[in-house]
This record gives sequence, structure tokens and C-alpha cells, in this order.
Amino acid sequence: FRVLFSTFKLLAFTHLFLEHVLSMAPASGPSMLPTFEVVGEWLVVSRFHKYGNGVNVGDLVVYQIPISTSGELGVKRIMGMPGDYVLVDTPVPGGGTVPEGHCWVVGDNLTASRDSRTFGPVPLALIRGKVFAKIQSNWLPKLIRN
Repeated sequence: FRVLFSTFKLLAFTHLFLEHVLSMAPASGPSMLPTFEVVGEWLVVSRFHKYGNGVNVGDLVVYQIPISTSGELGVKRIMGMPGDYVLVDTPVPGGGTVPEGHCWVVGDNLTASRDSRTFGPVPLALIRGKVFAKIQSNWLPKLIRN
């Protein structure tokens, strides 16, 4: 019984830690080249920045893609916060202001990125965390520089 209870406590702690403190996810796809490789890197994500808490322009965030029906996650750089004016490649002709409660996200590889230029501003409620480090295939942590 003691082993079963200890296992349950460990699983509960692990779940809470991964949901509210830190998580890791593999980087995949060309949209964030050259910041992240297409494959072979893992991202360390701070879950303290869930729902857009404490994120700023230039931060890399993990977010739920608004046009995905399966809850797919993406990683992009924030280029505009509420009230900022976005001019280039917006879905609105002539540009527009980022609405309250939203942010504008763009991939570093503009030619291969599906981002706010495609689906518009992302609600801050869809932000799942802020990327603060990557682990390369040789498992040496590299801090991300904005």
C-alpha cells in the first residue's frame, strides 16, 4: 500500500509540475529557422507565462493554433501586443491594431510560417507558455537570446 501511495504522489506531483511550472516539447518544422532546427531540438517552456502573463514583444511562445480543430500547438515570436499597430502582411488591407486581449505572432522563417499573417491576432488565452531554453541533440542546454 505504501508503494502504491508513493507512486500516486509522485505522479500527481509530476503532473502539477508539468502543467504549471515547466514542460518540454520537441521543435519540428521549418517555420522558426534559424532559431530552431527542423528536428533534433527540444524546447523548455515556462508555464508561468500561461494565458500571456508576462509576455512581451520578442518573446517566443507556445500557443494553441486558433484555426486547428485538434488543439495543435505552435511556437512563434510575439511581434505585437494589445494596442500595437501591425502594418506588414496583415489579413486586413493596410494593417491594423492588435485588439485588446490578443497578440500578433510571426515565425522567424517568413516564407515557411503559418502565423498571424494567415489567421490574424491570437487570443492571449491560447498562450500555453514562454520558451526560455532549447536542448540540442547533444543535450547541452542553450539559452535563447531574443
